[in-house]
Amino acid sequence: MTAFVLKSIPRGAPRIGIAVVAGLLLTACTPPPDVPAPQDIQMPDDVEMATLEFTSEVIAEGFSVPWSIEVLADGEYLVSERMGELVHIKDGHSTELRGLPKTQTFNLDRHYGGMMDVSLHPLFSENRRVYLAYLDRDYRMMVARFVFTDVSIQDFEVIFESNGYSLGSRIEWEDESHFFVTQGMAGAPLPDPGAQNLDFDGGKIHRLIEDGSVPDDNPILEGQSGPTSIWSYGHRDTQGLFLDKTTGIMYATEHGPLGGDELNIIEKGGNYGWPRFSYGLNYDGTTVGDLSEEEADSLTILPLKSWGPSFNMAPSGLAPVTLPTLGPRLVWGSLLQRRLIAHDVESGMTSVIIEGIGRVRDLTQLPSGDLIVLIDAETTGKRNSGRVVKLTFR
Repeated sequence: MTAFVLKSIPRGAPRIGIAVVAGLLLTACTPPPDVPAPQDIQMPDDVEMATLEFTSEVIAEGFSVPWSIEVLADGEYLVSERMGELVHIKDGHSTELRGLPKTQTFNLDRHYGGMMDVSLHPLFSENRRVYLAYLDRDYRMMVARFVFTDVSIQDFEVIFESNGYSLGSRIEWEDESHFFVTQGMAGAPLPDPGAQNLDFDGGKIHRLIEDGSVPDDNPILEGQSGPTSIWSYGHRDTQGLFLDKTTGIMYATEHGPLGGDELNIIEKGGNYGWPRFSYGLNYDGTTVGDLSEEEADSLTILPLKSWGPSFNMAPSGLAPVTLPTLGPRLVWGSLLQRRLIAHDVESGMTSVIIEGIGRVRDLTQLPSGDLIVLIDAETTGKRNSGRVVKLTFR
């Protein structure tokens, strides 16, 4: 596996007062009505155009919002569809799997929630277990698992029930027994305490044992008598998660509001500041939160990298990728800009590597070096035009 080595980064003290959530909020921040074309987006000094040449092949189509992909074998995949399906793809033939619970989406200009991440247990070849994160009919984020046998779902069970909704969720395995799952939220930045409320599961990254129970070595946070599922908090909407097993560093990409997208290094018990501080702006152009940057630096963990309102990406998916000419990079999709973005954690340089590809929801690199990307139907605005695409670099 590619190693990404970073110098140590000081950790702020994760101690912020707790407020009370007065019910489930389903208000989601949406982009301003006039979205600039990619060529009109101002390029910051630490962002470069480094477009790569490639050819593309459509592996499967007919999706609405394909959210996550797992590779089972050469030419064989599982793809989650936000509207509630899990699809098995083999040699170009797609089959919707039966036996999943009904999911819930909510639509504020766009669909949120629904069926989100699909993840294989690290010992999948032995136990055939598949994990799902989704929104149930009561708008609560759930994690479930099942045994995938003979292209069918067996022994389905819910192993984690949260007390709140999720705009986006990703699962990442720490080892054969522990995994992390993100639970994204947005809404009006204040007075909703959301992500700062340790009694509310939204705006958090959770760490769980493979059966859904809470590990004894999870952090004990302020006001708690023992460990809970919460590993870190103060997140807005984390839609990319990657743990580098070589270095032990876990990276997360997070949506800001109007700008303020972040690349974070996730630390045990860390408070990442939302909604008390952001490098982005509220959608009316006002400042987010009540903390200055200096105060946020002492009270919370600031991002490893952030991008201001002039380079509003909406990052989705996150994977380590080795690219021609560029080498090892963290790569994700930019939903708003319809680009594929690469970032070098050593130099801090962000690169646009593919222009105009569409709204990439997830990606993975095959042993061959090819990329598989999921592109949703909102790219074209045409129903069921989402697709699974293989990219081969020249």
